[in-house]
Amino acid sequence: MYRKITAPSSRPIQTRFTARYRQRAFPVALFLFLAACGAPKPEVGLVGNVKGFFGAAIVEEPRAALVARDVLSSGGTAADAATAAFFTMSVTYPVAVGLGGGGVCLYFDQAANKTETLDFRVGPVAAGGPVGIPGAVRGMALLHSRYGRLPWSQLVAPAETMARFGHQISRALAQRLASQAARLRGDAMAARIFLHTDGSPLGEADKIVQVELAAVLTRVRTRGVSDIYGGEAGQQLVRAGNAAGGKVTIDHLRRYRANWRGTRATVLGNHMLHHPDLDPHPDRVPGENAAQQLTRLMAGMSAGKAADKVFSQEDLDRTDDRGEGAFVIGDSFGSAAACVFSMNGAFGRGVMAPGLGIFMASAANQDGAAAGGGGANPLPLLGVNDPVGQAVMAAVGAGGPNGALAAAAVALGVMDKDQTLDQAMTARAAIKGGRVQALWCALGIRTTPKSCRFATDPRGHGLASFDKF
Repeated sequence: MYRKITAPSSRPIQTRFTARYRQRAFPVALFLFLAACGAPKPEVGLVGNVKGFFGAAIVEEPRAALVARDVLSSGGTAADAATAAFFTMSVTYPVAVGLGGGGVCLYFDQAANKTETLDFRVGPVAAGGPVGIPGAVRGMALLHSRYGRLPWSQLVAPAETMARFGHQISRALAQRLASQAARLRGDAMAARIFLHTDGSPLGEADKIVQVELAAVLTRVRTRGVSDIYGGEAGQQLVRAGNAAGGKVTIDHLRRYRANWRGTRATVLGNHMLHHPDLDPHPDRVPGENAAQQLTRLMAGMSAGKAADKVFSQEDLDRTDDRGEGAFVIGDSFGSAAACVFSMNGAFGRGVMAPGLGIFMASAANQDGAAAGGGGANPLPLLGVNDPVGQAVMAAVGAGGPNGALAAAAVALGVMDKDQTLDQAMTARAAIKGGRVQALWCALGIRTTPKSCRFATDPRGHGLASFDKF
């Protein structure tokens, strides 16, 4: 018996084929549509969020400049980039910047059209001793809390990663590490991290890993500053400081505060040149402080003659590494930061806190600042066009009096003598020593970024990072 066999209906097959085709074709069509219209830009917090000019980071240590650049590209403010650059430098440039150190920043906020001094210098201890109270982490937390836009954790994470998995020593660090090997040999942890087994210093491109410091940065990233100023890390810092002859207590750490202050400003043409106000007595009648005196004198005489009138001969004669590092950062919103950090000596005391990987800064004598209204160095400077509310200039000098002289010379060159930034940087070569980082935007960083020029001092092997115009 035969059964009649009929071909199955083609309709269900066609239906299934059509459904599969539509499922596969939809994402292709969506991709082509987005490609034709332009894919949406990354959200805030992701590199590429800012299209076009995102700002500039001119940093004495190149890896920190690249981290700051990514923060700016992600939509971060100058305060965000400064915070990230600080933490990165604490890993990649501990000769001058560290969790145990301090510093001074000038910050111009475009939205408020306001320039302020942020004072977080290493605190003195009334009882004396060679170890000071660290201020840098408090300072960066205060800067970020007022003017930051991105999450704190995102700004600490790059430094934490470099410390945990290692990074190659930059030429900037290698240059300064070479002369400090003898000091570091006396500390077991410092010698293990920064020296070869024969006691010679690591060189450029050698890899270092700092797992103890990475653990501290993890806690700072997740818990904030409390761990250093009163928590487990703070207790360890106190014990290490006492072992080195210090007299810092846990109460000193808990009571330490970074401070916002005004600035001392000088009119230069259509712009205001802002100097840091480090006077700890806000009720005192403001007058010309040492930083203002320095720039005023340099406008009419040689750097050498101005230095003789502002600095002591003892300070001018010092040839040791001051343990200072600096950067300037401008963002696409028109705000800018100029910061100088200090360990009060190369690698601070040259002693690391066991289990923390933090160099402890030397105690600072701030009596001169208390009596005279603030010293002339470290010297961050900011130039602002107040009527249009834009930063036009930022310069920082590191390396003692010569660094301050160099920063003042560059600032006056572009703002008062109609020099280009290249010309001002070339002229500053007459000042022996010091390192200066600078930006100059003659028509304003926010509205006319193509007028901007950036420069890092070749003596320091830093990096000026910015997008192409």
